[in-house]
Amino acid sequence: MEDLLRFLKTYEVWIYTFLGIAALIGLRNLMHAWEAWRSAAFGLERESALLRLRSAVTLLVFAIGLALLEFITVSFVYPAAATFQPLPTPTVTLLETPFALPVSNPTSAPTGGESTLSPATPTSEGCLPGQIEWTYPPAGGTLRGKVVLRGTINVPNLGFYKYEYRAVGTQDWLTIAAGNRPIVDQPLGGEGSGEWDTEMVTPGDYELRLVVYDNTNQPFPACVVPVRILAPDGG
Repeated sequence: MEDLLRFLKTYEVWIYTFLGIAALIGLRNLMHAWEAWRSAAFGLERESALLRLRSAVTLLVFAIGLALLEFITVSFVYPAAATFQPLPTPTVTLLETPFALPVSNPTSAPTGGESTLSPATPTSEGCLPGQIEWTYPPAGGTLRGKVVLRGTINVPNLGFYKYEYRAVGTQDWLTIAAGNRPIVDQPLGGEGSGEWDTEMVTPGDYELRLVVYDNTNQPFPACVVPVRILAPDGG
């Protein structure tokens, strides 16, 4: 099923071209058969013309139906099916992963109980300015209630994209929605709404991720930004 959807998406233009030619042939045959049926004087001629008329109508309806099915598949079914495709995640072997133990230095301990560490500035990861990026919220932004998520998805040969979230410290990404049209600083999503109700999510620190695929189902680097979701007003 996945291979079929990818084939229909990859060769979308050629499929429309072939079906358009078939529809034109059916329309031409329909016009000729109609004229022949109207001008037929004998019963046998009318039956022959009627048979040609039915064949032309069948070809025309068949081509239009397949074109409509192709449009629905690549515009709605393909992005929806891609939403449920798991992304490959690296496997980390703890025994093979180098790490260093912290070494305490009594001479560098802060005095007066004050910490010398400064808070880190929240940053995005894997984003490509002008191609794949979040425009709202910014990295480290705070969200409350219903918000409209905005971004830029402007890459060559775009197949589809989806945007997801997960709580910091967890492994599973949860999909919010998906789309398959290029956008520049516009609401995300197939319907262009981009609305996300954060009241359905437990307040805390989260990450938002944009995952973009080209029309051969190859992923671009995922664009991730950290955000904080606040409790609803009065909560």
